[in-house]
Amino acid sequence: MVIAIDLGSNTFRVALIKKVQNGFSNEQIYEKIVGAARGLNESGKIGLEAKNRLFEAIAEAKSKFDFTKFKCVAVATEAFRVASNSEEIFSEIREKFGINFHIINGQAEAKLTFLGVQNALKKLGINDKFSIIDIGGASSEIGEEGKFISFKFGIITFYERFKMLDLMQENAKIYTKEAKEFLTSLDNRLIVLTSGVPTTIAALKLGLNYESYDPKKVSGYELKNDDLAWFVNELLKMDDKSADVAVGRSRKYPLIAGTLLLEELLSGQKAKFIVIDDGLREGVGAAYLKGIFQEIITKF
Repeated sequence: MVIAIDLGSNTFRVALIKKVQNGFSNEQIYEKIVGAARGLNESGKIGLEAKNRLFEAIAEAKSKFDFTKFKCVAVATEAFRVASNSEEIFSEIREKFGINFHIINGQAEAKLTFLGVQNALKKLGINDKFSIIDIGGASSEIGEEGKFISFKFGIITFYERFKMLDLMQENAKIYTKEAKEFLTSLDNRLIVLTSGVPTTIAALKLGLNYESYDPKKVSGYELKNDDLAWFVNELLKMDDKSADVAVGRSRKYPLIAGTLLLEELLSGQKAKFIVIDDGLREGVGAAYLKGIFQEIITKF
């Protein structure tokens, strides 16, 4: 077994992953919103508040998982690829918590996410060829086996740049233009949507809120185009307090931003859309247990 950590530009996700007969399974999971990309557009750094939230999340994870018994493999993504103080933060984490983070590039991130999704689909009995869309906090990964691209837009950085609903609606098409062209070039009969935006849409459609969220119920949900507009409208009808309960504290507007980006990407696609909760975290664990983790992070 291995403890796999995905430190994204918005969310810190941990899982104890075990090799099983039909692939890999999560024996224990933990996640927390740390908002690493908040303020990144302006400062070029991971802010002090985000750093403190991250350190609190690591301390919580250390209290829940047996880091003395199991190997830990940890990766960090776009916010840490671009922040000028990443090495300083990770040096402090190594010293304080004994965890060594690998800052992986966008293609390695996409490949590892693909492996995590592939494993989840197999467990659902789905063996079709598929593409992935992973809209993160500061970057978005899109691709299919052998062909991946990481694009420089994400829900936090996009929201913080425009803030206002009308400005986000106007700019979503511009920001996703290249990504949409790439997506259209793929063999899209099945598009798997992973990350917080589609999983939260699926959860709300299933009657779940942030506290009652269940990854097993969400994974396999078939998302319809109408679900995206429905989700934005539902969030706009909620006051901030109700939205905090429904989708998590301070997530309302970044989720709207992310949904507008996803809506642009998916418009005109004739594929089937499936939501999968598993992603980079699970891919990191699977790759390590398969003995290919190092090869993937050094290949790209």
